[in-house]
Amino acid sequence: MTGDPDLGDAADYILSERPRLFDEEVWAVLMCLGEPPQSGTDDLALALVAQSHPAIGRRTVKVILREWRAYASLEAAGDWDDA
Repeated sequence: MTGDPDLGDAADYILSERPRLFDEEVWAVLMCLGEPPQSGTDDLALALVAQSHPAIGRRTVKVILREWRAYASLEAAGDWDDA
């Protein structure tokens, strides 16, 4: 992604893809990390979230990270209408 990540758009995307997630948990993960972690750094991201928000389960954090990366990938691909 270029520039600052838009956490609001990322949260909207994640919640639309995974409506069973809680809004507060999605926002807690996004705010804790600030941007989607690079591949291979999930253990560090999980540890950071667990330290700050121990009530959020590992599985939930993994789902949020997966959807956040999907959102970032779509954003990086740009607008297909411009092609």
